[in-house]
Amino acid sequence: MKPIRDIVRGREAYSVSPDMTVQEVAEYLCERKIGAVAIVEDYKVIGVFSERDLMSRVVCKELDPKATSVRDVMTPDAVYVMIHESAATAKSLMLGKNFRHLVVLDESEHLQGFVSMRELLEVDLEESRELVQKLNDDYYHEDFKPKK
Repeated sequence: MKPIRDIVRGREAYSVSPDMTVQEVAEYLCERKIGAVAIVEDYKVIGVFSERDLMSRVVCKELDPKATSVRDVMTPDAVYVMIHESAATAKSLMLGKNFRHLVVLDESEHLQGFVSMRELLEVDLEESRELVQKLNDDYYHEDFKPKK
């Protein structure tokens, strides 16, 4: 299966400061049309803030997004996958933890981006299509074509 490196290559690694308000981070998410963002402090990922966090930790608890620091409502201790690992490893981790987004780090533990479950499902679909095409090509090779 494809390595995570190939999925996140060429993308911007979105991150915000833990001192930003929830309102600022929500606007950041909306402007970029993303569902989650890394919370970075001193070049280290210290947490993640997602749409799910916004709903469960802010809206449902009736907190004021303009007065609440994202540090107070983020998911701390971000679960991550290393950039050299496979999409299958990431998918397994996400299914096991019930996450829709996963932080991607390099060997120095610097943020390289996020991978979403949707993207991993697209990789599965692409690889399945390639396999079907290969099987069809092999099956219909000249040696196997029915004789007239």
